[in-house]
Amino acid sequence: MPDALLIASRLALYLSLTLAFGLPVFVLQAVKGDDSGSPIVRRLARLTGVAALLALAASGVGLWAMARGMSESGDPAAVLDVAGILLTQTSVGMAWDIRVVSLLFAVGVAFLGFGRQRTGFGTQALLGGVALATLAWAGHGAMSEGALGWLHLGSDIVHLLIAGAWVGAIVALVLLALHAAGQQGHETVRLLSDAASGFARFGTVIVIVLVVSGILNYLLIIGPSLDGLVDGLYGRLLLAKLGAFAGMLVLAAANRFRHAPVLQRAFDDGDTSAAIRTLKQSLWAEMGLAILVLVLVAWLGTLDPTG
Repeated sequence: MPDALLIASRLALYLSLTLAFGLPVFVLQAVKGDDSGSPIVRRLARLTGVAALLALAASGVGLWAMARGMSESGDPAAVLDVAGILLTQTSVGMAWDIRVVSLLFAVGVAFLGFGRQRTGFGTQALLGGVALATLAWAGHGAMSEGALGWLHLGSDIVHLLIAGAWVGAIVALVLLALHAAGQQGHETVRLLSDAASGFARFGTVIVIVLVVSGILNYLLIIGPSLDGLVDGLYGRLLLAKLGAFAGMLVLAAANRFRHAPVLQRAFDDGDTSAAIRTLKQSLWAEMGLAILVLVLVAWLGTLDPTG
């Protein structure tokens, strides 16, 4: 019987941390310096701070759920004892400490006004990246030992960061599209057009790295045999994740090669309503699949791959 609280806390962590890292990365990569002070970009800065706050709360809930499961008791005193051991005597606890400190600084940067400049977004991306990377110690990336263990951990960290950049970009583009809808000739429409075109090129790198690191992680967790994809719950969930990921690839390709160029031409012609609507629908679908992938990842992290 899966631990619903643990899965929910892991999902909340993945969602919030990918935004805490991915949103500022998107701004740095896809938004020109002249646009970094626009209202929608300032909104992205605030959303990054909110994501960091949610990640702090999810970290606390996740620690409690993990300690409760290990203690096999509902007694709060027993759970707190186990939580204390986790925080002081395990690599998972050390990673948790680093995550919380990074997120506290990220919240300060966002809400004290420093996150509205380009250097602030760089700082948010760094802090969010550190916090996101700590999730590798709470998953299967920490299951190996020695040199193989470091390879597995490094591959998992790269996979987390690249996935975070993609999810953050999708959410940022959805917000830009919502803000731009119905604002013909508005500055946000131009920003959406430039950002969609600019991120499309970076998206190719993201897909390549995700595929390579994903294959490496599969080999390190299950091995070269494909039997792990059809035997047991872990394999079936992994297949579902791969299916959702394939759907995201199709939508991302459509955004890059069709919707973004159409929006660029429509902006030049002065009539962007239809192009924005089409791009927005595609982005909503891509975001839905991204959330599904994160749900499956949160669940997979609680399962034994060999079971």
